[in-house]
Amino acid sequence: MSRQTSLTARLSGLVRAVASNPGLRSALRRRELLVKGRINRLLGQSASKEDVRAYESMRQENKTSGELYTAGEFWERLNRQHANAIWGGGLDSLRNEYFNRTFSGPEPESRQVYRALLFLYYKHVKQLDVDGFLDAHEDPPIGGTADQETLLGRTYSLDFLQSVEEAYRIRNSWAQAGRNGSPRVIVELGAGYGRLAHVCRRMLPDCTYVILDLPEALICSQSWLSRVLEANVVPYETTRRYERLGRGFLEGGKVLLFLPHVIESLENDAVDAFVNIYSFAEMPPKAIANYFHHLDRITNGVLYTKQRQDEINVYDGARVSEQSYPIPQHWRRLFRSVSTLYESFFEASYATRG
Repeated sequence: MSRQTSLTARLSGLVRAVASNPGLRSALRRRELLVKGRINRLLGQSASKEDVRAYESMRQENKTSGELYTAGEFWERLNRQHANAIWGGGLDSLRNEYFNRTFSGPEPESRQVYRALLFLYYKHVKQLDVDGFLDAHEDPPIGGTADQETLLGRTYSLDFLQSVEEAYRIRNSWAQAGRNGSPRVIVELGAGYGRLAHVCRRMLPDCTYVILDLPEALICSQSWLSRVLEANVVPYETTRRYERLGRGFLEGGKVLLFLPHVIESLENDAVDAFVNIYSFAEMPPKAIANYFHHLDRITNGVLYTKQRQDEINVYDGARVSEQSYPIPQHWRRLFRSVSTLYESFFEASYATRG
């Protein structure tokens, strides 16, 4: 066999391997996106000029906000890749790209197993769904459909079903705390691409949803939510001019996007529900302590949280366990359970006043 023939055979084998392996195809596509973004950054050019301009503005402001509000080493390592994906034009299909693997976990390797998991989880969430939300809403295709499946005639993803379960946990915690109606002002610290904000705004259309996040994630929320919720989203370019944020100002029924340090501008008792999912444990301990100080100050209602029971953050040299969170003594725990999906995670809620 000639050298050329041997090379052709190897290339053909590689092409067949890629074609038969969805995970490998996705990994190669993401690698191409990140390389493209790195080149664009070096050249100072991008097809997504508006997104890049907003992201760079966020990044410059975040740099001046102090170490309590900038990324620890854990997220700094991820954010270097996120920056390349943003510059590479990955926001348009962000739910199919590198972003969503860091926000939402591993890519499904077996569609058959993933679909079975999705259906079992759907049946669990349906038991919580007293308002019939799942019968009237589904996961939108905007931003990518790679994790979606059609169940009983409607389109769902694991992210969407998690968000519906979490929204009901927030509502039920509010009722358990002895509050009437539904929370009107919800603050989420670390929102990923905005999946829970989307569901809460659909389920609780009168609520204002405030997102506090690092630039690399905040631009994802801004890009995706402005497409699925349109005029209901107030972008960072507008909110960065806001100063004191009292309850009367916040009760406008919108999604407001801020960098993390803006938590200092939220006035006492301005918030009904504070939410953090999966990200407290990824922060340095002094950042966690600072956020708990402020959420206790601003939240007259409930905290809902979902975290790993024991997180070893080797990059920041920290170990964060469920017992290490600085829960104030005057809070009252409303519920605590193992997460529905992951046995190494817990979820809990607390009444912050009485």
